[in-house]
Amino acid sequence: MFAIGNIQNYHEATVEEARRAIRGLDGVDTVPLYRVRGDAYEAIENIFGVRNTSTDKITMPVSGRYKPISHLDGFTPVLDAIEHADIGHDMMVSLENHNDTAQLYVLFPSLMFNEDRDGGGMMYGFRFKNQYDAKTAFRGHVFCWRVLCKNGSTHARLGELQVSAMHVDSHIQSLREKIDEFITGMLSTATRLDQLIDDAIESPIYFNNYDEVVHTLTHYVTGSDRRSKVIAESVPLETNRWQMYNAITEHASHAPKVSWQTRDRLLDAAERNVLMVKTLDPIAVPVAG
Repeated sequence: MFAIGNIQNYHEATVEEARRAIRGLDGVDTVPLYRVRGDAYEAIENIFGVRNTSTDKITMPVSGRYKPISHLDGFTPVLDAIEHADIGHDMMVSLENHNDTAQLYVLFPSLMFNEDRDGGGMMYGFRFKNQYDAKTAFRGHVFCWRVLCKNGSTHARLGELQVSAMHVDSHIQSLREKIDEFITGMLSTATRLDQLIDDAIESPIYFNNYDEVVHTLTHYVTGSDRRSKVIAESVPLETNRWQMYNAITEHASHAPKVSWQTRDRLLDAAERNVLMVKTLDPIAVPVAG
């Protein structure tokens, strides 16, 4: 069994090896919650605590309608779907275990695209994410990996190529079917991103100065001038959306002391506000009054 690591920690793996690995992820259940009534404890009706069974900590209270999906129960249908699809491709697998949050990444090295462009090819695959916070749905979407620079990129906005299931019975019952449809659809449209990349390359951006690059990055992506100044060092004044997108994803994937939460937020903002838009207009630096 390979070690559970992070987004950079890919391993060649079979489906069975991946199955053994996900058994090491944190589990979950629900437990009664109590209030103090005089000298006694009284169970709170229809309110339960979501408990991480590995840390023995309650993440938050929920109603009886909430049905936790364990990381194991969420990721197992994903691996089943790969087997059902009879993909016939080698897999690269990475697992992140952040206790109440886990992420499963699967890449297919033989499903490459964008190979003739500057920066090398991109491996095609997907990411599934599950959380025990009672706020976030179980989600899956396309994920890619640039081979030379080892940048990750999330693609959660490719129309129907995503899975989302709230932790309630009506959604959980259809989860396996949704995952099967996602895997089949993803494999049949492995070059869909080519057009998005072409459009981004042909979408020029002209900055007047470095400060304008920083201000634009802060406005669209980072929310922080300090982080934007680091990313801006890799963005030419005459650039395009694709170059800008890669500067952001490189920082998110490799910069030291970037938490996984910040990394995911940057990858999401880069997709939403840089890659998926038709044009990106520089944000002028305010003139001091």
